[in-house]
Amino acid sequence: MLRLPRSLHPPDGAAPLSATAAPLRGSPPGALRLWRLSWAEWRAHPWRQVAALVSVALGVALAFSVHLINASALAEFSSAVRAANGEPDLSLVSAQGGFDEALYDRVAQHPGVRVAHPRVAVDSVALLASGQRLPLRVLGIDALQVAAVAPELMPRPADAAARLAFLDPAQVFVNAALARDLGSAGTLTVVAQGRPLVLQVAGTVAAGGPALAVIDIAAAQQAFGFAGKLSRIDVRLAPGQRRDALWAELALPPDVRLQAPDDASQRVSNLSRAYRVNLTVLALVALVVGAFLVFSVVSLAVAQRTPGFALLGVLGMSAADRRTLVLAECGVTGAVASALGIALGTGMAAVALRLLAGDLGGGYFTGVAPPLRFSGPAALVFG
Repeated sequence: MLRLPRSLHPPDGAAPLSATAAPLRGSPPGALRLWRLSWAEWRAHPWRQVAALVSVALGVALAFSVHLINASALAEFSSAVRAANGEPDLSLVSAQGGFDEALYDRVAQHPGVRVAHPRVAVDSVALLASGQRLPLRVLGIDALQVAAVAPELMPRPADAAARLAFLDPAQVFVNAALARDLGSAGTLTVVAQGRPLVLQVAGTVAAGGPALAVIDIAAAQQAFGFAGKLSRIDVRLAPGQRRDALWAELALPPDVRLQAPDDASQRVSNLSRAYRVNLTVLALVALVVGAFLVFSVVSLAVAQRTPGFALLGVLGMSAADRRTLVLAECGVTGAVASALGIALGTGMAAVALRLLAGDLGGGYFTGVAPPLRFSGPAALVFG
């Protein structure tokens, strides 16, 4: 005598399977009875379903976390570059560490230049009270003109500071990253030409990115050995003035090159492109391997349930309905696993950005810990 598997016995008082097979196309009660068959199968083989869930979740988590890390890191780096560089139409940059400041007068007086802002940039070290040596970028700016080309570098005096503190060569303005490292300290000690230089913290600047200090350009030239030299000139062009025409008319010296405002951001992207592509490929490999594993698990499950499906067919359930049942089970498994993978990937990305920074420990961008930038559309795509 043929005995039905326990999972195929209809509940007490329920209609026979021959009466509940067809309703997959129609009434919810019939579909609910068939879902009870699926639930009985999942209860009978829980580890098979767990393997499928884990495979999908890990594949989605790896791919999505790499995407979030890449997007968050690149967005933060680009933001830091834009904040430090401002948004001038073009910049004249030294190729050898500095050029004669007399060039500034020639550029500023050109009729095609609306605003020209000089700048001195120095890579130094901050000596913290704890004894730690912190890599520091020091910018010397002209506070009376910087707002026109780089508003993020405009000094903002603290409440207790004088309104014209940005003109005092002994005053310094720090960004959020450096202010966090300094804590409540009211002074900043930097290494200038091998000697410690103590500056009073008089306020902040809005620039993002790693530790940054802004001081008066004359003070920077004197303290860091840039007397008579500049690192860069930011230029805002007059209406109708073309960049290439200005370059030809100025006849700049060979050690000065023209830099567009997006060049630095592009270099950041190119610098990190190799590891970003490698990580993305590895994440997609994990996703594909997970897909093959899920396919194998589902195929094995269907093969082991062939007698039950055959019996359902004998009792009146069509092949299309049985196929729909299997696909619905797979859809539920995939949806639950994808949701878990998105949550796990978001957590992995947050931890990686916090502990390893945006370059995952590569050391390209010291001191930058980008905030997580979650993307709903990307989550839907990866899910």
